[in-house]
Amino acid sequence: MNRAQSTSAAPVPSVADVVPATPAHAAGIVALRDELARWMQARGIDQWREGEFTPAQVEREIAAGEWWVVEPEDRPGEVLGSVRVIWEDPEIWGEQPEPAGYIHGVAVDRSLTGTGTGTRLLHAAETVIAASGRRISRLDCDDNNPALKRFYSGLGYTPRGTATFHVPGPDFWVTVQRMERPLP
Repeated sequence: MNRAQSTSAAPVPSVADVVPATPAHAAGIVALRDELARWMQARGIDQWREGEFTPAQVEREIAAGEWWVVEPEDRPGEVLGSVRVIWEDPEIWGEQPEPAGYIHGVAVDRSLTGTGTGTRLLHAAETVIAASGRRISRLDCDDNNPALKRFYSGLGYTPRGTATFHVPGPDFWVTVQRMERPLP
């Protein structure tokens, strides 16, 4: 059992381990992502937009085995963190000669900031990638988010250039920093 620690006045939920998402988690994944999109937009970080994903879309991705979540120990089914792993990402990475796993949608409820939950989600995703026989983990983040780029660099991810792509919605283009890390 992992207990989140915090020095803030608000109680920090106790969270269970990272587990594969079920269809019951789809709406929670979307709600968390939308909440974080609003938070990022308010801070000038323009990587995610509210409404980019629907529960039906996430349910299809869950059925494909792409999502993992962190939920409160006392409220199974609620989502406090999420991560998605896919096996190809040609829109951002193009065709790559070596097989890799691509990490997307790392999201952590703001109540768990500083508790290591994001790192746990990344390590869980890397474990899934390594278990598939792939030895490279790749991800991306908004190129204008230096704090997130430092976080990923601190976990061993190395910059591998940028990519600009269109996100559904009016006039929404994003430039991301591509990063990768070899897995043991």
